[in-house]
Amino acid sequence: MNLKRFFISMMVLLALHIFELSAQQNYKDISAGQRVSILSEAFDNNSNGWITDNSFVSGKFVNGYFDIACKNFNQSTGMSYRTVKIDQTKDFEIETSFTIIKGSGALAFGITKDFEHYRVEISDNKNLVICKNTSTGKVNTLFSGKEEMLLNDIGFYNKLTVRKYQGAYYIFVNDILIKQLNNLNLPGDQVGFSVGLNSEISVDYLNISYLTGLNKPVLAERGALRADSAKAPPKNFAAVLPLPKDTLKIISAPKDTFKFAIKQKDTTNIIRQNVIRAIPVAPAGPAITWVSPSGLTTPLDSYTNQAKVRVRIKSSSDIQSAHFYVNGASRGDGIIMPVQGENGTFTAEKTITLNPGENNVYMVATSADGSSNKSDIRYFTNPLASMPEIKWAFPTPPKSMVSTEIITLEVCIKSAADLMSAIITIDGSQGPVARVFQRQNNDSCNYIWKPKISLKEGDNSIYVNAENAAGSNMSDNRIIKFSRAMTEKRLALVFGNSDYSNGTSLKNPKNDADLMEVTLKDLGFTVMKQINAGKDAMENAIRDFSRRLPEYNVALFYYAGHGVQVDGVNYLIPVDAKLESKVDVSFETIEVTKITDQLKKNSAATNIVILDACRNNPYKSWARGGNEGFKPLGAVNGTIVAYSTSEGMTAADGEGANGLFTEELVKQMQIPQDIESVFKKTRKEVMARSNNQQMPVDWSYLTGDFSFKK
Repeated sequence: MNLKRFFISMMVLLALHIFELSAQQNYKDISAGQRVSILSEAFDNNSNGWITDNSFVSGKFVNGYFDIACKNFNQSTGMSYRTVKIDQTKDFEIETSFTIIKGSGALAFGITKDFEHYRVEISDNKNLVICKNTSTGKVNTLFSGKEEMLLNDIGFYNKLTVRKYQGAYYIFVNDILIKQLNNLNLPGDQVGFSVGLNSEISVDYLNISYLTGLNKPVLAERGALRADSAKAPPKNFAAVLPLPKDTLKIISAPKDTFKFAIKQKDTTNIIRQNVIRAIPVAPAGPAITWVSPSGLTTPLDSYTNQAKVRVRIKSSSDIQSAHFYVNGASRGDGIIMPVQGENGTFTAEKTITLNPGENNVYMVATSADGSSNKSDIRYFTNPLASMPEIKWAFPTPPKSMVSTEIITLEVCIKSAADLMSAIITIDGSQGPVARVFQRQNNDSCNYIWKPKISLKEGDNSIYVNAENAAGSNMSDNRIIKFSRAMTEKRLALVFGNSDYSNGTSLKNPKNDADLMEVTLKDLGFTVMKQINAGKDAMENAIRDFSRRLPEYNVALFYYAGHGVQVDGVNYLIPVDAKLESKVDVSFETIEVTKITDQLKKNSAATNIVILDACRNNPYKSWARGGNEGFKPLGAVNGTIVAYSTSEGMTAADGEGANGLFTEELVKQMQIPQDIESVFKKTRKEVMARSNNQQMPVDWSYLTGDFSFKK
């Protein structure tokens, strides 16, 4: 017995010595001081904007890992990627670590918008492929081989490294050189991961660095011993030297350590094999029974993108996770609950997302002891989804004018099914095309697309065509007129409400409106003016103003009079308003957003909103709205919004014929300067004259330059 133990000890020491010699031949690690980081991604969250939900892949971030699954859409593989600008004149390194949950996955680099790229791909049967995908979909294989000795088993992470040095690219797997590629140029600036059909991977990290101060690398030959690629297995794993039969066999080791089965007296065969493989020793897994759906197939009468599923699990230990899959793609863990009065029994449920047509659903339950089982498959049969619905966010009106050749459109696309493509057509010719989309958490607008287009002089007729599994649909037409020499057409709507029949009248708003009208006309505005307007008159004027907006590229709205803010909403008060309680406000007044919503539709133009309305509230019996001032509005594209005073302060009606704010504002409007400077200098003067009791404020969301006085 002592002889046997001695023999085993000698064999193990010999194997470990072989591993050490092999490790010394591998490529030496580069020091931290020789790496200058471009991207260091630990996948703790999605702060770097990885694709997590589109037609082709789904992804999630779990405990510092990025899990990516292929949706098998149109029998296509999927990719999650991001832009990383790499100077190809420098030496650099791309390093990652990931494991195959099932199928195949790859590190992809040099990705273009047409998905031309290089990739290093591994699969769950330990195939290793290095290839290039062309923009036409053709695959050029640079290396292919079955690497059982090199690649780790499922559950272990494999380290992939792409290292550029002196013009050549070296591809390493678990620090073993696999291939040297010469005369290679990365076609694009995107780096990421691809997953094959019916595949899922889990990524640990991604580091991209420039390399400095390198000497000529000492590289291991591909045929060198690879013992260093073996990883220490976790607890409850056994390690086996895979040697021939008909030899001595001794297995003896404490719990949670390696068990070495030596099956060979001939040390030359050990040298030839020279690798330790990890083989799981798995306890029996939990038993899974479907509760809902109970039947094998569940047909759905109308299209739905969600369904709740539930299983019952029996297990000798607690359930650690209950992971659900739809069409082979991970949908995350469900909610696990113990069943009262039934020891070792649990339920797990989850709301899952379905695609059009047939959907297969299964789940994997894992116990605290590490054992797991997969359920049988259930099917949901969805009818085909409806075709996409397309709405214009910019430009909103059917006809608009711009003076910029390059503009960014904004299209809202509602599609219950995954969106396959979106195409811009300009004057009958194809423009920008998109085939990869990030789904939005918005039922009314699942996808927001913002393509940039180039316009010709004159009218440009634009359509958007979007396609999903149910078919394609076309948007309404938009006509955008582009003219570099386009002159400004200016329109203004001015209100001055002084004589209130049911509240405190004001001295200056009428005078302020008259002064603003004269000033604006001198500055080239067509002016619509209303003095002491009731609710009907205000609404009719706003309606007429809105109808005329598409004919103008500068629009201004000015209001002087009483205003009130109730529950965070700003209102303008007509002279005939009857406000006995807060309930009356929404019926008797004009909400400010009624005006700004109309200006949003004309966001290609310059829009100006000026509200001199935060005077003392005449309805103090029920609210302090006027004393608190107006609340800031949300962002209004193409618009600058100015208030006569800030929140919590009131605007002075003025000692003379005009209010303090308007009096100073019109002075600045007649001085040649940009519009932001007009409001800044007005604020300075009003604060000085009011002894800091009144401070005008403004918020600019303008996309171009504008001056009242040229």
